[in-house]
Amino acid sequence: KQWYQRRVRGLMYFAIGFALAFGDGRSTGGFVGTTNFFLGAHTDPVDLHHSAAGWIYHWSYCATAATIVAGAIAERTQLAAYVVYSCVGATILYPVITHWIWSGTGWASKTNTESRLIPFVVDDAGGIAVHTCAGMCSLVACYFVGPRQHRLDRKGNFVKDLPKQNTSFIVFGMFVLWFSWYAFNAGPAILAAGQQEVLMGNIAVYTTVCATSSGFVYFFLSVVLRKKVPEPGDLSNGMLAGLVCSTSGCSVIEPYYGIVIGGVGGAVVMMVSKLLNRLRIDDVVDAVAVHLGCGVWSAISAPFFANTNTKVGENSPLYSCGILTGCKDGWKYLGSNMLITLLTIIYVTVIIAPTCFILRQCRILRIKVESERHGVDMVEFEGPAYSNDIKSRRTKMFNDVKNPSPRIGEVNRNCDGV
Repeated sequence: KQWYQRRVRGLMYFAIGFALAFGDGRSTGGFVGTTNFFLGAHTDPVDLHHSAAGWIYHWSYCATAATIVAGAIAERTQLAAYVVYSCVGATILYPVITHWIWSGTGWASKTNTESRLIPFVVDDAGGIAVHTCAGMCSLVACYFVGPRQHRLDRKGNFVKDLPKQNTSFIVFGMFVLWFSWYAFNAGPAILAAGQQEVLMGNIAVYTTVCATSSGFVYFFLSVVLRKKVPEPGDLSNGMLAGLVCSTSGCSVIEPYYGIVIGGVGGAVVMMVSKLLNRLRIDDVVDAVAVHLGCGVWSAISAPFFANTNTKVGENSPLYSCGILTGCKDGWKYLGSNMLITLLTIIYVTVIIAPTCFILRQCRILRIKVESERHGVDMVEFEGPAYSNDIKSRRTKMFNDVKNPSPRIGEVNRNCDGV
């Protein structure tokens, strides 16, 4: 699945997406780029993101946004639906939001010195453009695809905890993401004004403090409120929440503020996850809680804790401005971040909701009941994703669940006509 998504997104982002994201958007009022398709001649005199290195860096963001959604709707979605979403996400979804915030001609970009419509948006590493966007995609997709089998019991109650398939891989994946986050967050420092090494060091420390603080708060709240030590998978999400919280203001916030920002993130991910369970929205990996919840908090926190009078980029005459660091104009940047976050949520909903609805009506969104019971890997890819022993135990796990909810059959009939 991930292989297909990266292949499709790589081609679409190379041919179309990167041009829409970082092409010259002056003819569209800063809404979307119109030049530089297939990474051709660049015509924007301001934007520096036109190089091959810039493409590979931003494609990694684009691919990340796809994997977030894939995790949320895992175990019951058809491969064709992933391919369609990858095409939409790499063309008219993620690149458009990217153009608003990061392009040299985007209507809210800090590098747009000619036609910016609002005070610049503080979003250094994608708290809004990547995580809020992907988190909202996940929420809409989870709603349309419906819950997995056995997630509702016969009385319609939501089963909160299903057996994990490989805890070791979950924890290993968390550490891989954590390590990769240093590149994600420190990447914007390349375009900073002087002393890039010092700035990248501060960003790395700030990223680490956010992650550890979030994980600590999540652990503490779980012990105090739930009266139990969190599972490794849940604790991993607590750490990832802090990493997401670090994204928006990573280049303009001092590391010690990461204790507060990451700590709040640990509480946010727990509260949003509990809310989704009450709403009976089945998010396999808590992508909505981690990326939407903490992405929004990252966007809100950056204008509060940003340093005052720190230059935001080499090609921008603007300086950061934090409410809690003595800047009176900080409220303007808070308003800008909240506005762009709201517009991102609305735009994602307008694009993804009709896409999921059409896929469901065409019966290519959700797999059939029998296919879900046997496993997507066996049906869609004609081979097990696990060893025979693990596969047999996984099949037995589903067969041993008693009294599945009759509502699941209703959900599946609505999704694929079974």
